[in-house]
Amino acid sequence: MSDSDLRKHQYFSQSIEQAIRMANREVLHPIVDPLTQAKILSVAVEVAKRRGHYIDATLKLGKVGETPPSGEELRKFRIEFEEARDGFTALMTVIERNYIDVPIN
Repeated sequence: MSDSDLRKHQYFSQSIEQAIRMANREVLHPIVDPLTQAKILSVAVEVAKRRGHYIDATLKLGKVGETPPSGEELRKFRIEFEEARDGFTALMTVIERNYIDVPIN
């Protein structure tokens, strides 16, 4: 690839990245505005609670004298945790990629 082709490729890539960033900002900003640290932390706490429910149910599998959770119960807790975790990951990705404005303290 020649230097000229490389520059054209880099320019094209940067243009696409900028267009994607602008599209995401346009769509996401009205949804999350205003984003606060408290909102982010409240989501993190909810994810932790769902993780806790899943881990608690899992630990009951090994407790003597306690009725173990069914596979369906474990699946329910796992899905709730995984969906919450994935949603939080998506939120953090939005922040990291600068798709939204973040509070500056």
